Amino acid sequence: MGTSSIEFARIERGEAIVVDGPHGLNLAGIVEDVAPDGSVLWVREDGGHGRRMVHVTDGATVQRQHTGE
Repeated sequence: MGTSSIEFARIERGEAIVVDGPHGLNLAGIVEDVAPDGSVLWVREDGGHGRRMVHVTDGATVQRQHTGE
C-alpha cells in the first residue's frame, strides 16, 4: 500500500487517509466529512477506535492511502 501527499483542503469524503501530526496525532481511517471551507476533517479511525476531528491548524500531514487496485 503506497501513500501520496495531499493538500488538506483537497480531501474528500470516503477517502482512506493517514494523519501524522504533533503531540501524538497519528491515525488512519476513512474521511466521514469535510467542512465546506476545508478546515476540518472528521475521520472514522481504523480498528473501531471512534471518530476524530482534525483541524487544519493542528499542523498535521495528511497522506492518501492507495490500496493497489
